[in-house]
Amino acid sequence: MRLRFPAVLLVAIPALLLLAEGSTTHRYLTFEERVAAQRAIERVYYTHQIGATRSFDEAVPHTVLERKVITYLRQSVALERFWNTPVTAEALRSELRRMRAGTRMPERLREIEQVLGHDTFLIEETLARAALV
Repeated sequence: MRLRFPAVLLVAIPALLLLAEGSTTHRYLTFEERVAAQRAIERVYYTHQIGATRSFDEAVPHTVLERKVITYLRQSVALERFWNTPVTAEALRSELRRMRAGTRMPERLREIEQVLGHDTFLIEETLARAALV
């Protein structure tokens, strides 16, 4: 069973993310692109899980991935709407720099960056955004 993403949020979230203060790019990620990136990230984490016996698709169903994306998108909107703190491109860049400088598992972070195609925008919008918000 797939999680239904409210139509209002499908319009509101992309608009808010595009209008984020300090954003210098006009690139946009669809919800499904975000879910696909989340799948790639979670697959890396799962391959390093000790004692995992089920297949990745059994252990991490599509609805779990969708829920994670919905959560970080809602948190992004809440930061802007309720606390007047938009998640800017600069904030995402800073968070990714912090993650790179402070990680205890640099190989794992490099592996995640690799599965995301070393696409800095994609890494910031998925991995860094989820950690930041």
